[in-house]
Amino acid sequence: MPLLILILVLAVPYLEFLVFLEVGDAIGGFNAFLATILTAVLGVYLIRLQGFEVMQRMHRNLQNGESPIEEIFHGFFLLIAGLFFLLPGFITDSIAVLLAITPARNFLGRQIVKNIEVHYYGHGRGPGSDRSTVIDGEYRHEDDSPAMLDDDPDRKE
Repeated sequence: MPLLILILVLAVPYLEFLVFLEVGDAIGGFNAFLATILTAVLGVYLIRLQGFEVMQRMHRNLQNGESPIEEIFHGFFLLIAGLFFLLPGFITDSIAVLLAITPARNFLGRQIVKNIEVHYYGHGRGPGSDRSTVIDGEYRHEDDSPAMLDDDPDRKE
């Protein structure tokens, strides 16, 4: 996993630079720079608006006694999208736009929940399934009566 993170940290800026050069050749360097700044400003503004909506829904769910798990996922993905909008580049902006779309966030959230259920509960069954818990162990009945203590073969004096 650390190797994958290192590769991403090195590869993403390199790829962003290559894409920026290609876009700059197509529309001009200054226009590519302005497009990067414009997407960052507009993206952060849109993420901010959607974030407020998610917070209101989360607050409403908590007041109604409902689980806010869906809103937590939406908030997490909006946070990632906001960070990606702030990073200069067209690749990260494209990923951020995908994370800003509600159906994409719903799909990703369902996939994460499904993976958590499979990983922790096995085969997609949640904690409310009909599975029973089996605890293997041994027990020994102890009685306080003196007669029982005298007849105990395990007792050493």
